[in-house]
Amino acid sequence: MKAQLLLFSTAVILFHTQGSLSSFPDNKSAVVSAPQNTEFSFFRTHRQGKNDITATWGLTSVDGVVSFIVQKTYQDPADPYSYWEDVTTVIANPSRSFKYTDENVLPGQMYYRITAMMADGSSVISEVSGVRILSH
Repeated sequence: MKAQLLLFSTAVILFHTQGSLSSFPDNKSAVVSAPQNTEFSFFRTHRQGKNDITATWGLTSVDGVVSFIVQKTYQDPADPYSYWEDVTTVIANPSRSFKYTDENVLPGQMYYRITAMMADGSSVISEVSGVRILSH
């Protein structure tokens, strides 16, 4: 009886989910896009000292940018299930280039990306940049 109830509940949830997705074109979720003039002009990471990694990035325009979230992962960045850890938030300013030094790194290959958070709630994500630390 419990197995039948679980199977029925799963079917109802799947049916409900598929029905709600059909309201979006091509079954894709709605995404508010950022202004087209906001994109990353560069993003680089490099080892800074023995145990630090510095990320530097720039934007073509900072209009509408509220903040940046610096994220890192030790997993494959191409894997959509990789866990991206939020390292810090950098408040935007009129400057077109920004810098952050991560002092909390472990040996191994790690990857960084930057998410620019816009005032309208949308976001722009940078390319991924990797750094390898052999040992402390």
